[in-house]
Amino acid sequence: MKLRIENWIDNSNFSEDVNVLFTDAVTCYKAGANRASLLFSYLAFLTILKERIIGATKPNLYPQGEWDITILKLQNEDLWEAIVFDATQQQERIDTTTKQRTKDPIFNLNDNLRLQVKYWKDRRNDCAHYKDNIIETFHTEAFWAFIESNMSKITIEGGMQSLINKIYKHFDPTITPPDKDITPLIQEVEFSVERSKLKNFWEALLHSGEWDFDLSKRKQELISKSLEVNKDFVNDSLITIVKANKFHLKDFLSNHPDKILSFNFNEEEIRKFWKTQLISGNNILGLYTSFLRNGLIPQNEIAEANKTILSAIREYSPTINEHQILSENGFLNTFKQDILNNSSFIGNRSYLYVNEKADIIAGIIKNYPADKDIIMKLVEHYNQRDNSDWLVERFNNVFESASNITIEYKNILQTDNVEIPEKLKTYFA
Repeated sequence: MKLRIENWIDNSNFSEDVNVLFTDAVTCYKAGANRASLLFSYLAFLTILKERIIGATKPNLYPQGEWDITILKLQNEDLWEAIVFDATQQQERIDTTTKQRTKDPIFNLNDNLRLQVKYWKDRRNDCAHYKDNIIETFHTEAFWAFIESNMSKITIEGGMQSLINKIYKHFDPTITPPDKDITPLIQEVEFSVERSKLKNFWEALLHSGEWDFDLSKRKQELISKSLEVNKDFVNDSLITIVKANKFHLKDFLSNHPDKILSFNFNEEEIRKFWKTQLISGNNILGLYTSFLRNGLIPQNEIAEANKTILSAIREYSPTINEHQILSENGFLNTFKQDILNNSSFIGNRSYLYVNEKADIIAGIIKNYPADKDIIMKLVEHYNQRDNSDWLVERFNNVFESASNITIEYKNILQTDNVEIPEKLKTYFA
């Protein structure tokens, strides 16, 4: 069975030089040659950093002459190791008078990470020069954990900016195929971005390039994937940012109702959402049923919520699962109370009201079992002189000849010996 470090190496796309060093390190580790294993691992680590420097564009505030000398020295077998280590220890320079930054470091690391690199350089010396400190198996394992956790942070731009750049490239169709999985990049967030900078990281991705009220498909993909694969501490600031922008929240949840529990809504937030935001979304029934499915709406508020949703939708065309949830939560009763028994359903110019509700009425009839209250109200409406032709047009797709729903409604009318209005005789006579 492969070691964890071997799987990590396989998925990291390192150069052949790096892979050879890691292979030697793993071989020595399995043979119990702890000093050799740690030394090879350290050399692999520094080789990665050397290659990153050589392949990079110099930092903005780094003198071109010094950069050229650094690149030249990295080609020298006797000097490169010291040059790379020195690069990890450099800090930015600030003018004491103007407080302006005057020079960038090569690697933008924090103090803690620089100290950790120095610690492992000292352990490297223990191995190379056989100093008194004992080197055990756990030293190699700890170093592997260190590089796995921090390798993505040690970049020329700094871990966070480097990851942002990679994500931008991922979404550039001239660079990356549209079907390439973004999961590996999203999984880097935990290791590339310091916890204190996670809010800045997500804001940089979500608040750039597009208007605040537009949460693009790409940004939604970022949010969804992070909620799936990252730990809570990575997503906490992301969730806060999305919840703070009502347009982002509505857009995202409308397209990803399965992620609703990730947002840890309290009762007040839930109520405010379905009262003010859900009703203007593009997947009202899908998102509403997700609230119901997860028990997020208190039982004593469901009737009110049903009424709010019914007034917001233009048609009733749920999926099978959505319809089942709505049925279990009294949606048909709300329909009867608010639409069938509405004073505008019968009377002067009632056809205008029924025209407006035609798609909802037809959708209810199509999805629910035959209901006596519904057919009797339709008979009453069509016994009027002014009635809805729009709804009759919808019936052509609902009351198909010999369909179960048509037969069931016909039976209700025949059982009660109801005189069928002229416009309904096409379906039930």
